[in-house]
Amino acid sequence: MSHTLSTDPQMNRYAKADRARASTWRAAAASLIALVVFLAVVVALDTALRPQISGIGLLTIGIILSIVPAASWLVFFYLQDRLEPEPVGHVAQMFVIGLALAGALGIPLTNEVFRTQEWLFRDLGSALIGSIFLRGAIETFILYATVRYFIFDSPEFDERTDGLIYGTAAGLGYATAANLRFILASGGADLGSTGVYVAEVALAYAAFGGVIGYFLGHAKVQQDPPWWLPLGFVVTALLNGVFTLLSGQLETGSFSFGTTGGGLPTLTGFALSAIFVVLITVILALLVNRDVSAAASGRLTQPSGDPTVGDRQANALTIAASAIMLIIGVIGWNSAVNSSTPFEAAGIRGAYPAYFSVATGEGEAFRVADRTGSGVEFALRVVTPPAGSDIKAITALLASERAADNLTYRVVRTAQETIQGKPATVQEFAWVDPGGLTGAIPRVIQGLDYIFVSENRAVIVTLVATPATIGEVEPLFKDFVNGLSF
Repeated sequence: MSHTLSTDPQMNRYAKADRARASTWRAAAASLIALVVFLAVVVALDTALRPQISGIGLLTIGIILSIVPAASWLVFFYLQDRLEPEPVGHVAQMFVIGLALAGALGIPLTNEVFRTQEWLFRDLGSALIGSIFLRGAIETFILYATVRYFIFDSPEFDERTDGLIYGTAAGLGYATAANLRFILASGGADLGSTGVYVAEVALAYAAFGGVIGYFLGHAKVQQDPPWWLPLGFVVTALLNGVFTLLSGQLETGSFSFGTTGGGLPTLTGFALSAIFVVLITVILALLVNRDVSAAASGRLTQPSGDPTVGDRQANALTIAASAIMLIIGVIGWNSAVNSSTPFEAAGIRGAYPAYFSVATGEGEAFRVADRTGSGVEFALRVVTPPAGSDIKAITALLASERAADNLTYRVVRTAQETIQGKPATVQEFAWVDPGGLTGAIPRVIQGLDYIFVSENRAVIVTLVATPATIGEVEPLFKDFVNGLSF
């Protein structure tokens, strides 16, 4: 049956809830168009002028650019919604809370605690588990919590599309926090790349917020079974993870694992975001219009309770679903970061990180290299020194061999340590890789040797890395050395 306004407040709530509200979709379309125009202008100016901006100026412009996507949506929504007013203060509140929770919890967890950017694309298994069950679950829970705990029980949340509005605002808040972190971490970044990146992130998180918001709005008005909200949580986390996987790997039409992946500001990534958000917006519009039509025709059973009262059972099940996904994600994270592969070579046993690949060369007992392209390698070499040679003679021989290949080779520091009861000489070294005939930019290589000398042989365990990675990988290398048995 159709719903008309009456003197019964309960009936009036349902009549309002079942309106077809076009302002939400008009605002989404207008903000998307504005964002495309904004991005085109930024990229065109950057390409044509190549402005030399640095320091505070670049940082200020970057911060302004990070706020533009959220501001455009809020402005267009406010202008479109004048005849069907949603308290602009509540919408802004969702944006601010989403931004605050992302900055205080979401981003620190994904980027600093679990450091997903370092291992997410090592292999397909890590990518799927990390993108969906860890990063997707954390980010989706932030969006869910923003709407569920700060506006869901408000009398103002009384329409199906309210969930979309508040969820999108929360998503844009999360996106703004992520964009600000990117800009501050990169010192402002390049103007064109910044514009592409912030647009891509804003579109993606607006879509995620809209999806979880749809499920929340439907649950609020229709009082769905307890499994409805957990389903919405899982669907949103899945979409979030799939997008992370695609945006991090889709380069020139191919998938490539074993790279650092993820987060590079490219027009390909923006195009993917735009297609993604358009598809989600169209699907959500169809779903909402279907629900409204079903309610107007009487095909939907009218809830018996008050739609302003939240369902505690559904909320508890959603928390449980998020906890289960997070546990799976943490197990995957631990496996990706801490799992190892055993080996035996030249009478030496040990284990190397599972995300390394065997790369043993001529004259070496064993070598493994990081598949993500970081330039990190662990190597084993066993040599038989001339009779009567001591450790100084062996290190001098090693230095002579390396200097023959690269005149810039230098030993920076030498020390003595004891590893599992065995005395070892430890030396830090460095050289400059000129790039050879490939035309690559010369780069500094740093390394570390552990040299063990027994009666008739010397075992040389070597770490090769770059200045940017050696500090992070050195503890892992020491674990590798400590695990050797010979």
